[in-house]
Amino acid sequence: MKGKTVVADSSTLIGLARIEQLNLLKELYGEVIIPQSVYNEVVAESKYGSEKIKTAKYLKVEKVIDSKMVELFLGYLGKGEAEVLTLSKEKKADLILIDEKKARKAARRAGFVVVGVLGLLLTAKHKALIPAVRPFINQLSKQGFRLSKKVTERVLKEAGE
Repeated sequence: MKGKTVVADSSTLIGLARIEQLNLLKELYGEVIIPQSVYNEVVAESKYGSEKIKTAKYLKVEKVIDSKMVELFLGYLGKGEAEVLTLSKEKKADLILIDEKKARKAARRAGFVVVGVLGLLLTAKHKALIPAVRPFINQLSKQGFRLSKKVTERVLKEAGE
């Protein structure tokens, strides 16, 4: 997927930082774009890996141009998710990394390919970047990261674990 345009939301960044796998973004995608509000949320408001996120050269922070579109999304999404969807449209993103259910649904309706932290881990396993998915799922769960039981079971099955 390197060379494709990938836009990420805070949940994926925080999840990967919690399990010390933020580097998978670079390995899988080369460069990942994050909206300014996501950067602010992760670096200023999150204690999970904010320093690593702040210094990651493969994370490119960009401002959204269409603020009116962001306002439209704010009726039912958070600011970060609204900016992710808007920036994804502006950049003609090939992939959106996002975990929040409503935002994923909106992104799919808009025609985007969507992957969450579990899908990203599964891809990393298939590309032999990590040996197994289950230990990371266990780590995420222990740290309070909300994971859908249905999605978790599907990912583990696909991973052969």
